[in-house]
Amino acid sequence: MRRHVPVLEQEVLTSLPHQTKNILDGTLGHGWHTQSMVSFCNDKKGEEVHIVWVDRDMDMIKKAKVFLWEAWVDNQVNIVQWSYAEFSKIVQETGKKEFDYMLLDLWVNMDHFKEAERGFSIKLDGDLDMRFDRSSGDSVKEWVAKTHFDELCSLYNKYTDFSQSLIEKVARDMIKTRKKEAFTTTQQVRKWAKSIWINDKRLAVIFQAWRIHINKELEELEFFLQNFYDYLSPWWRCAIMTYHSWEDRIVKQSFKQFVDNWHWILYNKKVIVPTWKEKERNKASRSAKFRIFEKKL
Repeated sequence: MRRHVPVLEQEVLTSLPHQTKNILDGTLGHGWHTQSMVSFCNDKKGEEVHIVWVDRDMDMIKKAKVFLWEAWVDNQVNIVQWSYAEFSKIVQETGKKEFDYMLLDLWVNMDHFKEAERGFSIKLDGDLDMRFDRSSGDSVKEWVAKTHFDELCSLYNKYTDFSQSLIEKVARDMIKTRKKEAFTTTQQVRKWAKSIWINDKRLAVIFQAWRIHINKELEELEFFLQNFYDYLSPWWRCAIMTYHSWEDRIVKQSFKQFVDNWHWILYNKKVIVPTWKEKERNKASRSAKFRIFEKKL
């Protein structure tokens, strides 16, 4: 497998203390950040680093296992198919009660958009699913079949920049159309969108809103931020990479409250963003924002 350079790789390694022994990679994906961190720690310390991989998506975990085996990352590993916010389950599975470094990279893996059957892409024809964990919870198809006008309007108000008239038009027409035929595939939704003059750019925003809602992405982030302090070792760090304004606002406000009310050190007073060279090299990095905080006591 050709090596992909993860977003803000050097910035992650710079924030990783050399004496780190226990790492929580809460958004494993393909494992690119994991590979970099373990290699960095082993080179600096010459001793084994323990890492806990967490991802809700079993497909991602399987791919990461293949990549990390091929890359000769030979260290003690625990693999947990849970949300990164479910600390009690992570502790129960791994026996690890504290971590020296926690990393969340909240980017949605591009493989999700390349695999039609996952239902994330507006361009590929597949089942209208969009769940990270396909073994639990409602798919978008199931949710769309029972949602109501007010919920749709609320969702679009929260996660789009559409005008109120457009929000109500989209929600109303969607409810009307599903009475005639259930929405089951991505291309069926795309055909409907074109019928009411919704272009692909706006449809992508609608898909993103559905994905965030069905996976409870912001609720998971908020729950993590409410609980991770108890699982972070004193004088060690939590690093979070966000890619859209809703996530970044939650992280920024939460960390500010920690600094104001708890014993925290602001590792980077100014948010870290990719250089223009990285943005040119890796389009996925263009909207990335990286915030790191250190637990003082």
